[in-house]
Amino acid sequence: MKRRTALGLVLALGLPAGCATLPTSGSVVSEPRRSQASDPGAAAIDPDPPTPGASPSLIIDGFLHAMAAYLPGYPAAREYLTSAAKTTWKPEAGVLVYADGTEPTVTADTVSMEVPLVGTVGADGAFDAAGVGMWSHDFGLIKENGEWRISNPQSGILISRYLFASGFVLHDVFFLDSTRSTLVPDARYVARGNRTPTTVMKMLLSGPSQWLGPAVVTAVPPATALIGSVSDSGEITIPLSVVPANAADRSLMCAQIAAVLRQLPDATGFRLTAQGAAVDITEQRADGSVPFGMADRYDPLPTLTIQLFAMSDGHLVRAPDGSGGQARVVNGDFGTQTWQASAVAVAADGVDAALLVGNQVIRGTVDGQGTKSVLTRDKILRPQFSRDGGLWTMTPSGEVWRIDADHAVQVAAPGLEGRSVVAFRISPDGQRMAVVSDTNGTREVGLVRIEAGTSYVVNGWRTVPLLQDTSPIVGAVDVGWSSTTSITVLAGIQRPADVVEVDIDGIVLHDDGRSDTWSATSLAVSARGSRKAVGDSTGAVWLYQDSFRWNPVAGKLTVPSYPG
Repeated sequence: MKRRTALGLVLALGLPAGCATLPTSGSVVSEPRRSQASDPGAAAIDPDPPTPGASPSLIIDGFLHAMAAYLPGYPAAREYLTSAAKTTWKPEAGVLVYADGTEPTVTADTVSMEVPLVGTVGADGAFDAAGVGMWSHDFGLIKENGEWRISNPQSGILISRYLFASGFVLHDVFFLDSTRSTLVPDARYVARGNRTPTTVMKMLLSGPSQWLGPAVVTAVPPATALIGSVSDSGEITIPLSVVPANAADRSLMCAQIAAVLRQLPDATGFRLTAQGAAVDITEQRADGSVPFGMADRYDPLPTLTIQLFAMSDGHLVRAPDGSGGQARVVNGDFGTQTWQASAVAVAADGVDAALLVGNQVIRGTVDGQGTKSVLTRDKILRPQFSRDGGLWTMTPSGEVWRIDADHAVQVAAPGLEGRSVVAFRISPDGQRMAVVSDTNGTREVGLVRIEAGTSYVVNGWRTVPLLQDTSPIVGAVDVGWSSTTSITVLAGIQRPADVVEVDIDGIVLHDDGRSDTWSATSLAVSARGSRKAVGDSTGAVWLYQDSFRWNPVAGKLTVPSYPG
């Protein structure tokens, strides 16, 4: 059975009013990012006002409890504050999510908290684990009119991981890659009771999060706003102030809207109005509504070939899908000549391929004739094709190279400065890169953006926390994308290594287990269907089945690789 660890969820502030209902008991429930399941909410918290004569510790407990119930302005929580603090406290300033199991410290008339922070969130609902650590605060308990009250509340909301994991839902907002041909998800978190079309549309209209912004674009015109009410279910009408004048741009904007709205339960489609008038959309039905399925053409996953490739006796082969099949040698030069390859890369469509042979990247086609050395560098890491056909590789020192046809160009990579790179993989949409790095002997997994302008830039390091039951997972050796919003990590320098899948915000972690008999050295992952394979130093390839089951593939195979 898979173990799941919820590390913290966060509240989206500054959005339309709604009551977040949170349970006080029961297990944590995690929803898939693209879930079409209903969102039934949870048991309501009805915070009580302070009781007469309440002790300082009860006042703090009541304040923390009241902050778990999302109401505009948090009126119940303000009842625990002094008259002056009621007017100055700004719950909209942000959210601090702290680890469970920490109680306030009470000494005479002083009540303080020192807690490990899990993460923070801004008004856009985007999670940020950067810079977290121990947080301490003295609430400044004083007596007012004979009753203990808080004179020094923290800035923003303070809430435990458990209450967030119980009451908040991950909801992706979608933007476009630099070529405007692919949807790119931007993770946000919304209180269950506030997960409405109005809420998620306002997140889309406000633009991408600060971290993702430099790598994406949007077809939504600047200053576009909702100018009327939005229905809660079924066919949703979106009343906008303005829409793109160009039909192609309107279609792109509708693809973004469709991808955002179809995550809502009970939503079936939508229609747009601009200043009260119906908007003509190329993909609309006869009745003027737009189907959610129009977003499918901008989804990068259906274009991924799911054939697993590997090396066998110096030849590139198509690996079997299960333990009973046989590897098939490819027809071209990569199959007829012998190569001492230490890594394999295959393009998303399964046509182009590259091998890492010594200190050279050799490029050709899977079944074609004619191969060419396109880059020679010391200590090159495993190359990868991005969605647009570019071939990427780097060195441990953070030298990043992109190769188009046979022309290699070094890419600026300020996001990798000071890091020794162990492995990297580019996301299916081509705008993000997952990286395993080593800094002074400490392995980290993180994300960087691929910013495309007049030239490419790899920037914006962001650590992905790897925690299981509050214990850090150490020794990452390889990484791959198991969906557009989750990565799989081969972890454990000490053998046998383990395989874990984690949300890119480090919020939910699944343990995929391991074989006690393998000596795993490399990982291959396909985001289409979350297929996973592990390469073994003894010449075995293991395929993930489910629930901790890994089966060996027949034959001696090395360096497995999925396309893309």
